[in-house]
Amino acid sequence: MLTMAVLLSSIPALVSCNKSDDKDDEVYTYSTSRQTTLITRFSLQSDAEVLANLDSVHFTIDYDNGLIYNADSLPKGTKITGLKVSIRFLNTVSSSVFTITGATERADTTIEYTAAMNTKLDFTGKTVLKVTSADQTQTKEYQVKVLVHKENPDTLVWPESWRRDLPGYQNGTIRHKAVRVGGSYFIMTYNGVECNVLAADSPNQGTWDKKTISLPFTPQVQSLTAVEDLLYILGDDGTLYFSSNGEEWVPCGVIWHSVLGAFGDKLLGIMGDDEQGYYHDEYPRSESFVVSEVEDGFPVAHASDMIETDNKWTISQQAMIVGGIDSDGNMLSDVWGYDGNTWGRINNIHSKTMPAIADATLFSYYTFKSLPGVRHYAKQQTWYLMGGRLADGTLNSTIYVSNTQGITWTSGGAILNQPDGTPDFYGAQAFVSNETMTANIGAAPRRVASPIITWNCPYIYLFGGYDEQGQLLPWVWRGVYNRLTHTPVY
Repeated sequence: MLTMAVLLSSIPALVSCNKSDDKDDEVYTYSTSRQTTLITRFSLQSDAEVLANLDSVHFTIDYDNGLIYNADSLPKGTKITGLKVSIRFLNTVSSSVFTITGATERADTTIEYTAAMNTKLDFTGKTVLKVTSADQTQTKEYQVKVLVHKENPDTLVWPESWRRDLPGYQNGTIRHKAVRVGGSYFIMTYNGVECNVLAADSPNQGTWDKKTISLPFTPQVQSLTAVEDLLYILGDDGTLYFSSNGEEWVPCGVIWHSVLGAFGDKLLGIMGDDEQGYYHDEYPRSESFVVSEVEDGFPVAHASDMIETDNKWTISQQAMIVGGIDSDGNMLSDVWGYDGNTWGRINNIHSKTMPAIADATLFSYYTFKSLPGVRHYAKQQTWYLMGGRLADGTLNSTIYVSNTQGITWTSGGAILNQPDGTPDFYGAQAFVSNETMTANIGAAPRRVASPIITWNCPYIYLFGGYDEQGQLLPWVWRGVYNRLTHTPVY
């Protein structure tokens, strides 16, 4: 643990404490004199006007470097000009005195700490706490830092410096679709005459392997879907084709109206037309599958890409689609879920937030919630909906999020925004890719038993999409939830 352990004072103490190098797990033997100035706990006193649960903020005590600090910084904008503190010592001390210089709202001052002290301290300057042992033979100085975030950690950011050109884009490219197949990424582009196929191991890869192919059919590029290691696409007449490499395509022997997405080892789609009606289908069909007419209000085209997910509310794999157009041509605001056998409308009709929307981008990512009674934050799986066409012909510019498996949705508000500097869009693809982050080894140690040097940070990659005039947008945007880039502290 990083906070000093309180051990029996009658024997030499073995205390594991943090250092700013890579020896955080080393055990140090402290002499009796060293124990006489040891602080075992430092905390802020409760003050709801400053911040809820302020007294639960954890402070690390680094004896060797003489530092006391909160590894998990306080929210941006927290006022630290008037805070009360509580201190616990390993042994009785004769005095503990704060010296504060350079603070923004209070004059340079010296304040002696006592258990009954009611004085507020200004931590915007340099704060040094000097502890003197009971026999006045030993002294120890600690620099005390109350850290505050300089930016909102719960913001979704899309730095323009991270933006890249859309792989495979050239003048004349009119269609583009990216999919994840197996452990790789695959792109098809189309200029009205020929297709290019591109492959890469990472969405952030600089150079993609590229081949130009000649297809014996006109592809509906937006129908491109990956099912395990196979690719599927519809031709302009509705014929379904499959490929194992993206170059040679073989007809499946079925004609569909639209593709919904992948579920396990099956491709789900809609067959039929306005005259015959519309029906659920899968490819390849299992022995138990029964073709059934689509439900009233079910999207037969232009729903979001379908995503599969496990969650705590269900015992089986689930899939979800949002919005789309039904058989009567109505644009929908519904969320439909699939459990391997049955489709059902799952969003709460009494708490609808999303508008009717088509060709929106749906993906699973994260937000954080504050745990009750403490200043700790828990990562929670969150479904994001971005972009899309609205019923009035305009494009959606709001991010909608759900922490309830699509049952209820809220607007992301000011902190969860679409990328600045790009027009509104529809028909983009989003992927979440874990990338290794490395901690600043010169930074203060974290609140963990062993120091965290590297961790996986999930980044969002937003490929292409189309603007209000239907023109392909030639960019890949890279975004991240800010808190995920910070070195973990728990």
